[in-house]
Amino acid sequence: MKELNGTAFTVKEIGRRRSVPVVYLQGSHYEVGFDVGRNFGSLIKNFIATFDDLRDFEKQYQTRKGREAYDMTLLNMKQKYPHYVKEMQGIADGANVSFHQLFLLHLDDIIETINDRSLARNDTGGCTSLAIKTQDNGILGHTEDALTPTLNHWYIMSAHIIPTPEDREQGAVEERFASLCYAGQFPGYTSGYNEHGLVFSINTLSPAVLKPGATPRTFITRALLASKNYADAERILIDEGLGAANGFSLNMIWSDIKGNRNIYNVEVSPNLSADRSAINVHHYNKDVLMHCNRYLRLPVNESDGRMIDSSTERMKTIKSYPTPQTKEDIAKILSDTTNKRFPIFEQEPDSDVQTIAASMFDLNEMTWSLYINKPSESEPVAILPLRFSMLKQ
Repeated sequence: MKELNGTAFTVKEIGRRRSVPVVYLQGSHYEVGFDVGRNFGSLIKNFIATFDDLRDFEKQYQTRKGREAYDMTLLNMKQKYPHYVKEMQGIADGANVSFHQLFLLHLDDIIETINDRSLARNDTGGCTSLAIKTQDNGILGHTEDALTPTLNHWYIMSAHIIPTPEDREQGAVEERFASLCYAGQFPGYTSGYNEHGLVFSINTLSPAVLKPGATPRTFITRALLASKNYADAERILIDEGLGAANGFSLNMIWSDIKGNRNIYNVEVSPNLSADRSAINVHHYNKDVLMHCNRYLRLPVNESDGRMIDSSTERMKTIKSYPTPQTKEDIAKILSDTTNKRFPIFEQEPDSDVQTIAASMFDLNEMTWSLYINKPSESEPVAILPLRFSMLKQ
């Protein structure tokens, strides 16, 4: 039994559930957050109660450095992204959980390593992304890997954000998007799409040195959902004035009104000599986008750990296949378990990391297919429509 605010939760071994909860939302940032919390309150409470890493984050918060990093980051986010802070407050209020705990989840390795930079991180790495562009199609495939307690603790939110006048004055814009969300956490730091023509996936990266007080990756990728085109997305990633506090890789396919499709990967890391993110952009034409959880181009010292070894081995597995040409080819690669220690699709119950879902975005069919089991061997549990209603804007 574990407790949260006096309420006991039984941690049951329920296995891999073939379930994709989806909620459709409309309203201001706070209202949308509140309804996410209201609809998924029990899931969020159970995740907070059973996610042991949060106990470590809370311990670090009790230290002087931890409290300073928390307070500085929150102050900066209230100034830079006040509408997203309101959204998080809405989730907390709707689920009847602590804003403080949700903010700690969004700080992640920033707070985890605040007192020991050499700490081997318990990162959520394991995600593998592949994208191709053919003459008549664009495909993005992605395994969503996370620490095992996240299994069955996620949902899809499809939102139409209509900012309040106050939020508009502070920089908020209308947003239409859908994204996978870990319980109690922002959309964006996973996979999904927005209605300006973006489909995307994220790979966690682990720079050895982070930048407490700068913008957490969870806020940058939340802001990405409002981007109108690639140039706008790059502006958000650069994050002039603060820059990224921690690292990630962003995989994107942008479609335009004429039907053109462009594939990009952007590696992002903290910039320790300037108040902006360090980024490296690769634009793919005929080559295949392949990315796991280590930097391929940006010269960054990375934290040692299982995630780096896993990424190296998963990339070897990907390259052992013929160059993927179809959606089926990508599904086969993303389902690979031949490397028993570092499989691409992680499904062993005793593993610290699990593939909680796999996504396949098909820009010809305009669909987002979500799989709980291997995509090469199972039907999608959900097929959601891709809507690019804001392309003209």
